[in-house]
Amino acid sequence: MTTPLLKVNDLSKSYYAGYKRFKRQYNHALSPVSFELNQGETLAIVGEAGSGKSTIARILVGAEIRSGGEIFFEGEALEKRDLKQRCRLIRMIFQDPNTSLNPRLTIGELLDEPLKFNTQLDKNERKALVIDKLRKVGLLSEHIEFYPHMISEGQKQRVAVARALMLDPKIIIADEALTALDLSVRSQILNLLLELQQEMGLSYIFVSHNMNIIRHVSDKIMVLKKGVMVEKATTEQLFNAPQHEYTQRLIQEQSLFTRKK
Repeated sequence: MTTPLLKVNDLSKSYYAGYKRFKRQYNHALSPVSFELNQGETLAIVGEAGSGKSTIARILVGAEIRSGGEIFFEGEALEKRDLKQRCRLIRMIFQDPNTSLNPRLTIGELLDEPLKFNTQLDKNERKALVIDKLRKVGLLSEHIEFYPHMISEGQKQRVAVARALMLDPKIIIADEALTALDLSVRSQILNLLLELQQEMGLSYIFVSHNMNIIRHVSDKIMVLKKGVMVEKATTEQLFNAPQHEYTQRLIQEQSLFTRKK
């Protein structure tokens, strides 16, 4: 039996909320969830705001500490790897490049940062890699001299994709990364991500509330509601025969929204 690239067992997250009648109180942002991700596969995590989907993303990239559960990467506990190793394995693309890209740095400097802090490469080697990744996402080598405000929204998201690729990760998490883009640009970025997946054997975790995007890109889907996993299935199974009423409502609402547009 093949070892999954990523295996998550009973992952949970609670936040301390003070005392009540001398007892510590906690808000449970994420009840125990388990899932697997294989190489070259795309898992979608869907749900409305407050469902816990972004909490999973932040825990996986190390931005938050889990309250319980286990995370295994290629069969080895993820915490056994140091932060630099973890940064190379799992990278994230954020929703809004206007807030995730430092406006005071050139695009070249933005892409150079992860290399500078996580590799032993010299300046010329890093620059060559930066240019290579820019070309991979459909940008020009000249863009290294540009600042974020000098390029379009779609180009900014391409820069964000390039930055996620800089350390040659095995998993990329896209946290609502396409939500703010207009339809034509969204389609271009989606196609880019699918091409990169084929070329580099990447695995994706798409965090989204947009069921149309999810249907197009994912192999399997996990549905969260208020921190609880209510359904998990292949994409085909979930859309053809959703079992939980919450999943049915998400699909119906997306369908109605699409028709109105």
